[in-house]
Amino acid sequence: MALGIDRKLIVGATRRWLAIGIAVGILSLLASLTLYWFIGRTIDALRAGDDLLARALPWIALLLASKFALGWLYRTAQHRASALTKLTIRDLIYAHALRLGPAVLDRKRTGELVNIAVDGMDWIEMFYGIYFVQFVVGMATPLLLCLFIGINDWVVGLALLVSVPLTPLFLGMMGRNFRKASERFADVNAAQGARFLDSIQGMATLKMFNLGKARGAEMHAASEEQRRETMRLLLVNQIMILLVDFGFALGTTLVLTLVALLRLDAGALTPGAVVALILASAEFAKPLTLVGQFFFAGAIGRAYAKKIVAFLGERPGVEDPAGAIAPPRESRPTLSMRDIVFRYANAAGPAIDGCSLELAPGETVALVGASGSGKTTLTNLLLRTLQPSAGSITLGAHAVDAVPADWVREHIALVPQDPFLFHGTIAANLRVAKADATDDELIAACRAANIHEQIAALPTGYDTLVGERGLSLSGGQVQRLAIARALLRDSPIVILDEPTSQIDVETEAVIRDALGHLTRGKSVLLIAHRLSTVEHADRIVVLDRGRVLESGTHADLIARGGAYAGMVAIARGAA
Repeated sequence: MALGIDRKLIVGATRRWLAIGIAVGILSLLASLTLYWFIGRTIDALRAGDDLLARALPWIALLLASKFALGWLYRTAQHRASALTKLTIRDLIYAHALRLGPAVLDRKRTGELVNIAVDGMDWIEMFYGIYFVQFVVGMATPLLLCLFIGINDWVVGLALLVSVPLTPLFLGMMGRNFRKASERFADVNAAQGARFLDSIQGMATLKMFNLGKARGAEMHAASEEQRRETMRLLLVNQIMILLVDFGFALGTTLVLTLVALLRLDAGALTPGAVVALILASAEFAKPLTLVGQFFFAGAIGRAYAKKIVAFLGERPGVEDPAGAIAPPRESRPTLSMRDIVFRYANAAGPAIDGCSLELAPGETVALVGASGSGKTTLTNLLLRTLQPSAGSITLGAHAVDAVPADWVREHIALVPQDPFLFHGTIAANLRVAKADATDDELIAACRAANIHEQIAALPTGYDTLVGERGLSLSGGQVQRLAIARALLRDSPIVILDEPTSQIDVETEAVIRDALGHLTRGKSVLLIAHRLSTVEHADRIVVLDRGRVLESGTHADLIARGGAYAGMVAIARGAA
């Protein structure tokens, strides 16, 4: 730990600039002390009738120039350290979010994570850019001053040395009080950020149920709590500044000045030496004053660092085996699951309980079952965002837990029930599936997905900006763009999470035609919410509580009169 910051948040480049900043800060102090020594010697020489000023002037000018250069390097080192830390830690957060995957992230509030990665990083940046180096230099300053003053006069040095241990003890005591206040501030700030994001994303729901004013009152109350925590933090910081400025900085300077004057009166010190010591005592106040002013930055930075370290310490649902090498891509692999068991944390029972399933090359298998039967969990297991606790999954000749997860996903194209589009152009959203796709490839995929004509009719065509999450497009258009992306990916296995369940009948016919182009010659796993979509599947698998109840063709299952036949009867009765 470094001043309460976990070492994993101090990257190599940051460590170098922090070391430079600390070294430069100490060199700047030494330059100041040398300058004061020259000034004191010059005063004594003038009193003795010796014109030392002409000889000392070049050295004084050199020291002043050195202080200017060191000050510039000091600020540069701090800003470089803070900028590199902010950039690197954000990259770490994003990379770890990728490792955790949606299965873990879906259980978190998006707003809190965004707050940590954005607002939290601003405080981390302030910690390194303002507080860290000043704190270290501030702790080193009294020791160097004691040495400098002790060389000039041991009595004055001893008087200063008595007060030196009080400084870290006081800062440590204040740090404990700050830690509680800063952690409360970080928690309230993160919760408010998450609440605001929830309100923006759920604005349509709030308006529909006339909850806008009620939600606004909640936001106001949360903002008031946030204000109170901020004021508590600032109050503790102001007390800190008051005690540091008057109790330590000013008090130490006053004591040192009085002792130095008494030593002058006793003839133990020269007037020049007294001036040098008084000027040097001012150096004791500078770093402590700055530490006091920005102590809150260090406290809040540590609080957010604690949250970041906790997030980075979370274990992903799936990890690649050490040294795993991706084998050559398979053109027509068989996907096989054997005796799969999976249980969510804190769940009463397993979500998947001894399930076995096989998807042969070119085969279409439909998964049906009530909500909570395990269809989505099974899909996440196939996509390697979840890891089964028992059983095996193989893709072609390879066990999926023995190869990189990315290799497995290269073989699978997913058309989800609710596709996600990023804020950007239509072309950029299509190239999510294939970054180097040419314009001709985009057009061909969109023609097959029955959406090219609609895109071409737009004023800027494929350069048209789609709103955040694709809200400027209709549901059918978003679905067809998702199909076009899957076509560009050209994977041998396609998972369809009922892409026609939320659209009108006319659009459904267009999308079914597009799906025909997508699934031709592919292995298809169809997750069905409407039983009318599964009748022509090669095989229908009925799930219940993570178990396979029955499997067969539509005709076979109807003839058996089992669970599937009952579901069809209920669906037809409801129609």
